[in-house]
Amino acid sequence: MPRTPFLVATLLPVLLLAACGGDDSAATEPTKPPPSAAPPSSAAPAPPSPSPSQTAAPAPGTAADGRDLDACRDGTCEVVVKEGDTLRFNDKVGNDPLSIVSAGSTFTVTDPSGFTASIGGGGTVTTGGVRIEVGDSEGNRTAIRISPQD
Repeated sequence: MPRTPFLVATLLPVLLLAACGGDDSAATEPTKPPPSAAPPSSAAPAPPSPSPSQTAAPAPGTAADGRDLDACRDGTCEVVVKEGDTLRFNDKVGNDPLSIVSAGSTFTVTDPSGFTASIGGGGTVTTGGVRIEVGDSEGNRTAIRISPQD
């Protein structure tokens, strides 16, 4: 009787376990990451410094141009507006006049074409060649910053 089938049946499981199992100590030890060139930093990276368009929107008491609406003629100003005000721009800006329909808890602006935008609580409106950042309000007055549209 040949011994080959018996030997294969006995040795095959042993050979398979040896080939697949490997060294048991490697399986129980966690793998360590390779050492890095610099130690990990626990501090978060510093945020970029704000550009002028990222600065906080103005408050009525701090608007640079106060109630001088003529400061907006060149398309750049920081003013306090109220219902009934009209913002006029020079020809270089190329923007139609903007009428303030409401100021306070809701800021609403419209142009001669009928375009109307309302914002409650702050935000940004772009119309024609200008961008209007709506700041804080006190009573029926709202501080806004106008800049050229990017």
